[in-house]
This record gives sequence, structure tokens and C-alpha cells, in this order.
Amino acid sequence: FFKQKTAYEIGVRLVGSEMCIRDRVLLVIIYAGNFIATRYSVHNGLSAYDLVALRFGVAGVLLLPYFCRLGWADLGGIGWARGCVLTVIGGSPYLLVFVFGLSLAPAAHGAVLNPGLVPAVVFVIMVILGLKGLVWGQELSLLVILLGIVVVTAASFEIKGLVLIGDLLLLVTGISWGLFTVLARQWQLRPIQVVAVVSVISMIYLPIYLGFFFDCFDGASMLHVIVQGFYQGIVNSVCTLYLLTYALIKIGTPLTSLFNPLVPILVTILAIPLLGEVPSTIQGIGILVVVLGMLGAALYERPGKDERL
Repeated sequence: FFKQKTAYEIGVRLVGSEMCIRDRVLLVIIYAGNFIATRYSVHNGLSAYDLVALRFGVAGVLLLPYFCRLGWADLGGIGWARGCVLTVIGGSPYLLVFVFGLSLAPAAHGAVLNPGLVPAVVFVIMVILGLKGLVWGQELSLLVILLGIVVVTAASFEIKGLVLIGDLLLLVTGISWGLFTVLARQWQLRPIQVVAVVSVISMIYLPIYLGFFFDCFDGASMLHVIVQGFYQGIVNSVCTLYLLTYALIKIGTPLTSLFNPLVPILVTILAIPLLGEVPSTIQGIGILVVVLGMLGAALYERPGKDERL
């Protein structure tokens, strides 16, 4: 009986892991599409303020009934302090900085500087917290990532406009998302709970938007607004946060980060025909270096103390 029970539990664990991996692949596709869709929108009638309002206006309203059921006292166990922290680093403030960065820098830069920095941030935080030891292969991979980021950022000096400012904003969001990744894993919170709390608290932004930045979407068609409302508010907010948090809890930070190198590759390829953004030779080299570093960091990843079977 003991062996049968153990085999059953292992089987459930493996099936769950396979489902999480499929979810992570879907998340990569959604995440890559976010860079393309956001970059397209900010240059075709919608501002950064509009996109943030569409995302959390739609998501917040949809999830408000669930948020209320969590209880106002402690938000279902998350607590207001943790909820506010998650909102700042993964909600409307984070997204506002991200969209402004992507409005100034090419989509491929965003795909490199945002997810590219996440493995380094996750590694450093987990080492500081004593949740993992130093691994020479991973340290080398993270140095390669930083080298690639320097190359991509240095190339921005040769581009006219405020591309360098955009790169710096995207670097800030990379650090922020890395911190969100670690906290979501360590606090062991339910995915839908995290999504609801972050989305509803982010609605605090809406009165500010309506009072100072709302222009009735004058520069965009109604179809564009509706599509972005659906994509930002449902697909790119609810689905993304849910899939990420679910994968982090079920398969852990190491295996989840294994899929990150796919994002810069997919975005760089899609940005050429869809946005007309062809990377220069030095930018291409920097992107390739970051991707190789991300892949190395994921392959050399070892489970932390809380992630071992």
C-alpha cells in the first residue's frame, strides 16, 4: 500500500509539473506579445497612462467580487503590507515605468533588459536570504548576462532620441519583477489571490488617471481601445500573473526561469516584421550574449532550501 501511494503521489506531481511547463510556454508567448503590443500601442494613439488604466481598470473590476470575498481585514491572509508591496513591484507603478521605458526603447531592448535581469536579481536575493549557495557556473552565466546588457545599453548611445532613458527605465522594471518573482515564491500565496489583490489595489491609479491624463482616447480607434482593454486587462494581467504565480508555486523559481531565454528571441524575431525594428549588429550581439547567459543561469540553477523534494 505504501509503494502504491508513493507511486500515485509521484505521478500526480509529474502530471502537475507537465501542466505547469505548458502553462509556462503559454506565458512566454503572452509575455513576448506584451512587448510587441505595448510598443505598437504607444506609437499608435494610446499613451502609457491609457495602457495602465486599461489593464488594471478591466482586471480590477473583474476581480473585485473575489477581492471582497477575501476579507478587508487581511486580504485572505496576504495582509495589506504584503499586498501593497506586491502592487508597487508588480502592479500599476511597475507597469507605468515599464510602458514609459518601452515607449522610448525598441521592443527587443525591453525583452532583453526586463526578463534578462530577472535571473540575476533572483540569484542575488536568494543568496542573501540564505536560500541557495553560490554556484560557479551560474555566477559566470550572470556575469555574461550583465555583459550583454552593457553591450545593448551601450549601443543606445549611438541611437537618436531617448533610447538610453528607456533602457534605464526597463532595467528598473527588471529588478522590480525579479523581486516580485522571489516574493511570490517565498510567501507561497495562491495565484488567484495575488492577481486579485494586485489588480484591485492598482485601481487606486484610476482616479489620478481620470483627473489628469484621460483624453477620451482621442488618438486611437475604438477597436484599438477594445482590443487593448481585453489583452491588457484579461490576457496580460489576469492570465499572466496567474500563470506565473502558479508555475512558481508548483515547479519553483529555478525551472520557471528556464523558459525566460525564449522571450528575447521571440520578441526580436517578431519585432522585425511587425514593428519594423531591425537590431544593429552590436545590438544583435548583445541580445545573443544575454540569451546565452540566461540559458546558462537556468541550466546551472539548483533548487534552494525550500525547493528540494
